[in-house]
Amino acid sequence: MNETSQLILKTESSIDNCDGSSKRHALISRHSFDSFQDSGRGFSVSGSQSMKKIGYIGSISIAINTLTGPAMLCLPATFQRSGLIPTSVVIIFVCILSALCCLHMSNTISQVPKNKNFGFDIGYSECCRYFGGANSHKITQVLFFFCITCLNISSLVDTAEVIDTIFGHWVSTGSVAINFQIDDNKFLVRLVNWDYSGCSENMLKSGECVPFFDEEGLLLTIGYGVTLLIFLPMAVMDLKENTFSQVISFLVLVASSLVFVILFLSEGIDWGNISWWGTEWGSLFGVILFNFTLVLAIPAWLYEKEEYVDIPAVVHTSSVLASIIYLSIGILGAITIPHASQNMLESLMSGAFGTAFQLCASVFAFFIVGLGCPLFCVLARMNMMSGTNALSRGSANMLAVYLPFFSSWIFYQGDSVFDLLALGGTIFTSLIVFILPLFLTLCALEKGYRAGSVDVYKPFHVTSDEAQNLAIRIILVLCISSILVAIIGNFF
Repeated sequence: MNETSQLILKTESSIDNCDGSSKRHALISRHSFDSFQDSGRGFSVSGSQSMKKIGYIGSISIAINTLTGPAMLCLPATFQRSGLIPTSVVIIFVCILSALCCLHMSNTISQVPKNKNFGFDIGYSECCRYFGGANSHKITQVLFFFCITCLNISSLVDTAEVIDTIFGHWVSTGSVAINFQIDDNKFLVRLVNWDYSGCSENMLKSGECVPFFDEEGLLLTIGYGVTLLIFLPMAVMDLKENTFSQVISFLVLVASSLVFVILFLSEGIDWGNISWWGTEWGSLFGVILFNFTLVLAIPAWLYEKEEYVDIPAVVHTSSVLASIIYLSIGILGAITIPHASQNMLESLMSGAFGTAFQLCASVFAFFIVGLGCPLFCVLARMNMMSGTNALSRGSANMLAVYLPFFSSWIFYQGDSVFDLLALGGTIFTSLIVFILPLFLTLCALEKGYRAGSVDVYKPFHVTSDEAQNLAIRIILVLCISSILVAIIGNFF
């Protein structure tokens, strides 16, 4: 008799010894388990074969790299637009909400039978199926895919623009692109070049001197081609195989952030570039929410991490460190760069602030933003391959890897990426990262699941069902309120 059959017999015995509402909850749990048992057999095999190799350093690196995506490059402009106090408060507030959602998601996954040590490969959507039913599995697969894809497209386009900027400033022929456009009902394809010589000094300082800013139509640039060649092979690897590159990315993030701080201070502080309260707050919550996406990596990381790695320690450490980086880079960039652009790297890599800024910005973009692309692909693929009705690795790669890598170039021109950030942060990320983990926790409580292996509120003790239910609902109300503010802000 295998472990799954033994667990079913124990569940039946428990039902027979229950009465009243307890029996009703047990029956509901048994029904959920019946639909889960097939995937349980697969989990037993995969769990026994898994070699957990991600320790503390790898865990912190993956968490930080998930948090520090392309949206953090919007923070200097956000500070200038929305003010020092409102932006700082929102960053800290969302950081706390994000950490609580991550811990609740971890604890809920640990409540799956026989999974307190995370020996089963239970993805985000598979967890939703267990506690919420088959329909929730299908819905979250779609939401998770679009959430990750928004992040991935943003990272790919930002990385391509930076590489094109490097070509435009450091290569004599500049950057090259194939331009596709329709003119007078004719489809035209031509080769175009770009370098910084056509930009004025004001354009360089304001960040308006971006690659191919004066071209219309669609562009397939050499920068995008280089991005494809470097990062696509990493995207088809497993999470464990990506850990080394994520550790390198984390070390570069810390080093480049310190260099940025020193360079910003050497430029001199001008508090006239930023106000205390700001003048426009419509996109504030949307931009900040899009930064805190750690929940996306939680299910895959739980399965791959070493057993000794403490979950709350990793979540709290990475969240606090990421917030410190957000505040430091955002504030110093805002008070140093007049009229900061939506992408801070566009201003720094223009050459108007010196060669040191150019080099540091180039390294930052390649290692931080660029290495986020394969990580997002891995997380999306693992969610598609988890549990029953899972896709094959080839099919999952087609959707999670090849689709974003071979289609993101159409978002290269105009404000498409910023619009994508606002839309993705407000809708998909809000649901997947903040709302659904809390709903899952409530579903687990209602079905009678109590003892998870993650201490969510440490050092506080919230043990009774009533206290846990109240705490979760308060957090849920705060999350929903933040999202509503972000949605309403986009229309005013």
